[in-house]
Amino acid sequence: MEIMVIALIPLSFLLLGAGFLVVAQVSGFMQSSFFNQRQNFSNMIIQQYMERITLAQGQLYQRKQELEGMSAKLSLSNQELGRLNDMKSKFLSMVVHDVRTPLASIRGFSELLMKKKVGEKETAYLKNIVSSTDQLGRLIADLTDLAMIEAGKLKMEKAPFNFPDMAKDILPGLSINAQKKGVELAVHDFPEGVLVDGDKFRLSQVFMNLVNNAIKFTPAGKRVEVLFRREGKYIDTLVKDSGIGIHPSETKKIFEKFYQAKYQKDAALRKQGWGLGLSIAQEVVRAHKGDIGAVSPGLGKGSTFWFKIPVAG
Repeated sequence: MEIMVIALIPLSFLLLGAGFLVVAQVSGFMQSSFFNQRQNFSNMIIQQYMERITLAQGQLYQRKQELEGMSAKLSLSNQELGRLNDMKSKFLSMVVHDVRTPLASIRGFSELLMKKKVGEKETAYLKNIVSSTDQLGRLIADLTDLAMIEAGKLKMEKAPFNFPDMAKDILPGLSINAQKKGVELAVHDFPEGVLVDGDKFRLSQVFMNLVNNAIKFTPAGKRVEVLFRREGKYIDTLVKDSGIGIHPSETKKIFEKFYQAKYQKDAALRKQGWGLGLSIAQEVVRAHKGDIGAVSPGLGKGSTFWFKIPVAG
């Protein structure tokens, strides 16, 4: 019995070894098959990505060609717009020059006729002619400034001056305009000795424009207030009226060239301006490294126009 057991042991080991060999071969085959499947799947994914990249590159090249074509067209359009803008500026300059001389003659002869003994009816006609020529004269002045702005030739002749003194010189004439309209003009908070390094004539234009606009749009019996205040390195000018107010959508648009307020129902007041004064004022203030704007509580609640410029020193 002992001999049989000893003889059987090697056989069992052989069978066990053979089993392990079969398992190892099956496992290796399965691992190889799984690896091949995985490799094939990875190759497929890589191939798909390569195809997508190739497609994307083609689309990018096409878009690049389209953008280059659009850029070329845009360049030509900009050149054409520049040429048309130059033509417009030259046309404005010619019109201003050609109209100014006959306009001065009409006004001069009208005033001469008014000094002679003519009837009341004729006098009224002559006054209307003078008034109309003055209105056209203001338009010519605005068009002159606009042509210079668009041509980049609006230069500021800067020199130090006393800003409050400039306002004091202008206010008496503005007060007369307010009295004619039946509007009260009140001036508050007048600082003294504020020096500004700027173009006195241009800044006085801005100040007069804001105050005259406030008087024009304020009903008789109402009030226009003018305030000055020093804030840090700036001198602020505020003009508050009791007029029609400004719609929230128009507080910035009103500074655009030729813009007329859409919510202004008074046709007569609309005809008194051309939408140039505020745009020119904006250019002047910005040329002085300042800022300009308007605020309003809403339609029918008045508005406040303001501008600020740096003080000298």
